[in-house]
Amino acid sequence: MTNKEEAWIQTFSGTVFNPFNPDPSTISINDIAHALSQICRFGGHSSGLYSVAQHSVKVSRILPLELALQGLMHDSAEFAVGDMPKPIKEWLPEYCELERTVWCAIADKFCLPRDLHPDVHRADRIALATEVRDLMKPPPTSWGRWLAGVTPLPDRIVPLSAQQAEDAFLGRFEELIYLGQ
Repeated sequence: MTNKEEAWIQTFSGTVFNPFNPDPSTISINDIAHALSQICRFGGHSSGLYSVAQHSVKVSRILPLELALQGLMHDSAEFAVGDMPKPIKEWLPEYCELERTVWCAIADKFCLPRDLHPDVHRADRIALATEVRDLMKPPPTSWGRWLAGVTPLPDRIVPLSAQQAEDAFLGRFEELIYLGQ
């Protein structure tokens, strides 16, 4: 087994990134956007490829401008650790700790708070409710606490291709940076 100091992944740009000891200077918005556009939400069980990148753009658009960058970046640690369905993730504290370590490096890189605003979590749940309605088969049981107290958005989701999702993510990032977020 490799020790954690020697564990690394190669990002899309070719950069070496150690998720156990992340260096913010090795984090690139292009690597984040590309990776998230390739990762399917719901562990791949949605009706089509619906990427974490597209989800992140949706979350950012639910929020007021001052929180939109947090919304866009809220799942960005997944560029290095992948996406895992939340009901499973909750049972894997070491994964959660690793995801948190990567998130803190990303937050430092992009001058975001290490603890997301509560409204970002609510927007994430609103996006989830919309995704469940539009992209999943009728549930065999209630989504319970995951969707409690939120209403899906009125507009239906049309999944984008990976390239479209990557472009949308980068476009939203540039828009928010231009607007001073």
